[in-house]
Amino acid sequence: MDKGSYTYDALWKKYDKFTEPSFEITVGGVELASSKYNIPSLEVEISADGTAGGCSFTLEGQYNYEVSRWENALTDLIKIGEKLVVRGGYVKKKELFYGYVDDYTIEFQRDGPPRIAVSGLDALGYLMCLREPMYAGQKKAAEIVKTILNKGVSAGFAKRVTVGRLLGFDTPILKEKIDDWKFLNLLAQRYGASLFVVDGELIFDTLADQTNPILTLHFGQELEFFTRRVSMAHQVGQVEIYGRDVNQQPVKGIASSVTAGSGKSAAELVPQLKQAVLREYSEYARTQAECKKLAQNRLNGIAMGLVSGQGQCVGIPELIPGRYLKITGGDPESNGSYFLTKIRHIFAQQGYVTAFEVKGAKI
Repeated sequence: MDKGSYTYDALWKKYDKFTEPSFEITVGGVELASSKYNIPSLEVEISADGTAGGCSFTLEGQYNYEVSRWENALTDLIKIGEKLVVRGGYVKKKELFYGYVDDYTIEFQRDGPPRIAVSGLDALGYLMCLREPMYAGQKKAAEIVKTILNKGVSAGFAKRVTVGRLLGFDTPILKEKIDDWKFLNLLAQRYGASLFVVDGELIFDTLADQTNPILTLHFGQELEFFTRRVSMAHQVGQVEIYGRDVNQQPVKGIASSVTAGSGKSAAELVPQLKQAVLREYSEYARTQAECKKLAQNRLNGIAMGLVSGQGQCVGIPELIPGRYLKITGGDPESNGSYFLTKIRHIFAQQGYVTAFEVKGAKI
């Protein structure tokens, strides 16, 4: 995962004033360049919230009516399970997506040319298909997560795996009746981690506290638009987690202060929320310290819903989820750093833009 920081001016020079946007799609090792194939639209979406990333595109003008066949044997090339790679940008391109063809649709219509619509998923989509039970015994959580994520690498739908330090729980991990993707999302909530894929890298790590921004964008300049929403919906002032120790005696942990972000939390802005308490029972927590850690991760996760936003700028391949984006040039309340939760790279006849979604725990 890219940990670097960029300036808009440097990217403007790198991509020659963001002129001549283009992309390349590779399916099963065969390149479908936008300069050679009629691909009117392409969209790549990557999220840091545990959902599978995906891409979609259409192929037009490739059907030969005289022989009733697709040119370049497209129907032999576009098959489910084929490796799918997207590189995009300008004259210089960067890998935007790495995964596989999940589905495709062949469309014939009276008022338009035949076309093939293709959708792809990254390796998290593949993990949704795997439901093998697991009893981990004394294996550490990081080892278990790596074992599951490496299934995506072995299948050829990912290139590598990155797992952060997962500390704080010693309870043996049991997985039954759910797929690998749901299981990883449960662990991500437990450890306060982000689960997603960037450039073929399966990532399971705590990222919300790594606040170095990847880029700074300015109102009225690089930003085409930006909306910011503050809502106290679903916010709480305290989380209590209950469990039982090895002797089946009750244990409890409490978190009442949001540790993610800077500024004021919802309960600090609205004191009445201090009376809003979320109580949950955990089968994993065996000590007071484990209950407290789980409560803190739960509170921080809920707090990240206080601030949400959407924006769009000229197409920037370097923008990825799981990093912070700094916004300046607006009012003091809107300026600041926001955690990028979703990135959409959109190529269309109008050009190339990058849309994004952000969130924050404090203001």
